[in-house]
Amino acid sequence: MDQLNQAFEFRHACKKFDINKKINDIDMEYILEAARQSPSSFGVEPWHFVVVSNDKIKKQLRAICYDQEQVTSCSHYVVALYRKANNFTLQSDYLRRTIARTLPNPEDKTAIDIACQSFINFCKHGLADGLTLNHWSEMQIYIASANMMTAAAFKGIDSCAIGGFESDKVIKIFENTIPQFSGQVFGVGLCIAFGYRADEPSSPHIRWPLTDMTTYLPNDK
Repeated sequence: MDQLNQAFEFRHACKKFDINKKINDIDMEYILEAARQSPSSFGVEPWHFVVVSNDKIKKQLRAICYDQEQVTSCSHYVVALYRKANNFTLQSDYLRRTIARTLPNPEDKTAIDIACQSFINFCKHGLADGLTLNHWSEMQIYIASANMMTAAAFKGIDSCAIGGFESDKVIKIFENTIPQFSGQVFGVGLCIAFGYRADEPSSPHIRWPLTDMTTYLPNDK
């Protein structure tokens, strides 16, 4: 088995971390770099990651994450934020800077206007039925989050994705602790606990066989 598949086999939803083992700074940056290198639709990278290692703040987060033990027992708790729709208007500083970096002349305001409008037109007419821009943005963070968990497993570091939280209260904690942070700009998409397992998993992965989840269309003859 190659190293990548070993990482897939190693990874599991760790419910209890060893509180005495901490991830070092180099390994944590390695995990976050996997998020930074992740692909996103149109390359707009509509995400931001808040890394929490402060025990006091983790305790506050645990209370609004339905008292899940891994929030406080983990080494680092990463909250994956998505950018809300107001980041993607014609005059949005974030969208304009994001688009500008892809252009031959990043100072060409007319070219930026045209490229931004093209993106906005897609968002208005090209998204799947019922999919809002906020939902589209939130979907992107799952790509980066999965890559972080795989990168962690590659390093022998455990993780647990947590989707159970009171979003408004998470935002309120960040507004009280991070200067200039605003819930008008960001929404909470996913939380991930990282650390080292206290116990070995009690059962192997349960997955459908590849033949049950894959369909190959016939090649042209």
